[in-house]
Amino acid sequence: MPARRAVPRPVRLEFADDMFARGHRGVGAPVVSQRVWRLTAPYDADRLRRVADGLARGRLSRRVERALLPGARDAWGPSDRPPVVALEHRPIPAAEVTDWLAARQRDHIDPHEGRSWRLSAVDTDDGGSVVTLCVAHAVADGSSIKDSLVTVATDAPPLALPEPPAGLERLRTEAADAAAQLRAIAGWARARVRARRSGTLPTPTTAPALPEVTPNPAADSWTAPLMVAELDTAAVVETAARHGGSTNAWFVAVAAEILDAIGHAAPGAPIPVSVPISGFQPGDVRANSTRIARVEVPRDALTARDLAVVKVACKEAYTRVGSAGPGLSPIPLPLVQMLPDAVLRRLPQPPSAACLASNNGTLPEPFVHVMGERVRSVSTFGTYQSMTADQARAVGGGLLAWHADAGARSTLTLIPAEPDRVPDRAAFTRLVVELLGSWDLDAELW
Repeated sequence: MPARRAVPRPVRLEFADDMFARGHRGVGAPVVSQRVWRLTAPYDADRLRRVADGLARGRLSRRVERALLPGARDAWGPSDRPPVVALEHRPIPAAEVTDWLAARQRDHIDPHEGRSWRLSAVDTDDGGSVVTLCVAHAVADGSSIKDSLVTVATDAPPLALPEPPAGLERLRTEAADAAAQLRAIAGWARARVRARRSGTLPTPTTAPALPEVTPNPAADSWTAPLMVAELDTAAVVETAARHGGSTNAWFVAVAAEILDAIGHAAPGAPIPVSVPISGFQPGDVRANSTRIARVEVPRDALTARDLAVVKVACKEAYTRVGSAGPGLSPIPLPLVQMLPDAVLRRLPQPPSAACLASNNGTLPEPFVHVMGERVRSVSTFGTYQSMTADQARAVGGGLLAWHADAGARSTLTLIPAEPDRVPDRAAFTRLVVELLGSWDLDAELW
């Protein structure tokens, strides 16, 4: 009797994947991550097409396969759509690079269509160029994007997703997944009852009140400002060491100072900075594996510019994440994932972190040079596509910050989601340049 052919196990959307994917269906808004290479030479079209072909064979090129059975999670499958490579032939002024990047953030991407990423490039009138890779956050977090590009740059075998099963096998696997989700909900309910009886049920905490803010009368036309400040890496390292800390502690402190300066921090209270921590492992097929560490930055440490204290606060936050169990959420996440879009659209948006500060650290050399050899600097960031003032207010506003070290030059990339506290880019830029100057750092703006 012939052996039964093994069927690949479907890769299901986990909770974060599902929430990000629903943004492309009108539940909240889509979130897109960008990676940007600023080159000192015109872009190489043939090289970029080879990069795109390599990415098309790997983990980033995936599509959402909607489940047929109620209660089962959607599955990831490989995309069969050709990659989008948008190469512009007319140079733009170097002073307009940030505007061009913001426009690329709004380009069409939808993992339900298999359009999970796109690669764009344009030359600049100073003899350089800009290349950007935009990726739907549903299909990849920062670590999996980095891994995908390093794989292409080093000609390593790509990690592709298996095709989800079809026919009766698909129905069988979906029924098994729906049953597992129901068991998880039942387990949550039992744990909730035990916690209530033992008096260990977590009580909701109330965040300290923020300062009053005057509504922006021009909010209807507001767009979230994007700012990229380029810094000398050696100067950043020296500054951090002089103040008793690491580059990461400096970055967290600067993010906290900016959050406070724009008025999104409760007076007298420690300033919360949320730091993503990757759970990515080589060969990991998950789209998103990130957990969040909440750093409480003491105000006296900021006043004294004592990065040793900030460094300790960061380590304590990382330890809490590493030792924390799954926790007992107020609502079972499998149940949320089972809810149809029509129901989730009626629910309030979950609040975002007051400040999300993602430090990419020193980027690997293959990643830095994958788009070209003459690299000036690299920027990383991500945000909601076409964020409106109402959307920013609905999630509580706040600051998005990224740091990336590409060798001699580093970038600090910032997006304040504050239509009422930060009405335009010009005022925000002045604030940030002045703050960096107080650290004895000169910023070159994109």
